[in-house]
Amino acid sequence: MLRKRFLLRVFSCIAAFMFVASAGTVAAFASAPFEGYKVTVLDKTTPAVNVRGRINDRNVMCFVSASDKEVGVISHSDYNAIIKKHRRVVNLPGGGTYGAPPVDGKSWEEWFADEFNRLRGIGVEAKEFSIDEANKTRIAKNAELAENYRQEVIRLVNKERGNVGVPALYADDKAMEYAQTRAQEIATSYSHTRPNGLKKPNDELEAAINENIASGQSTPESVMAAWMNSPGHRANILARDMYAIGVGCYYDGDMFYWSQEFLW
Repeated sequence: MLRKRFLLRVFSCIAAFMFVASAGTVAAFASAPFEGYKVTVLDKTTPAVNVRGRINDRNVMCFVSASDKEVGVISHSDYNAIIKKHRRVVNLPGGGTYGAPPVDGKSWEEWFADEFNRLRGIGVEAKEFSIDEANKTRIAKNAELAENYRQEVIRLVNKERGNVGVPALYADDKAMEYAQTRAQEIATSYSHTRPNGLKKPNDELEAAINENIASGQSTPESVMAAWMNSPGHRANILARDMYAIGVGCYYDGDMFYWSQEFLW
């Protein structure tokens, strides 16, 4: 009887150190941060160098390689829970505190990538590229995607205008530049009032402007559907007096932000 109890306790201790498996995971012992959380391994050998949100799915955080390939995933809620569990409270010089990673000199993204590599038995030194290089790849891909989405929104706007018999809008270069600035601004201050307190663009845009903004929609089709289902936004899109448009699309790694600037 004592032997059986001893074996059961040993088995329980071993089980507590195993990460929660799901389809596609590798049977392995978890490094401490992932104990009790579900981590899905998509690639057993490619080093992770970064962690980012998955485009089109805000509930998932992805471990990615230097080429931005997804090598593993964890839920956004588990990701945040691990941060809360392992963060160090650091006092900021100007007052307040910051939840810092457990290891000095590392960002949370670097720390998570290193721990995920350890989980798969990959030495941290095996990483081929720095996180800076991985971020450059990710930023370039996001910028390319955003540019394609901006052009698609313009196409969809003119399709809707054609359906009601009003002239198509052309993409004004300065309005496009301003719209992209606005998309980035609403990521930090979601308002028609700009962070600098102004409601108008800079002096380079002398035309009157009507503005549509949105956040959270992950495709041109979904953001256009949202605007077309809102009377005020729909009125801007279909107004006969408008002659040009600028469109902004910004992805901050977690959410898309959109803007339309109509010139009349």
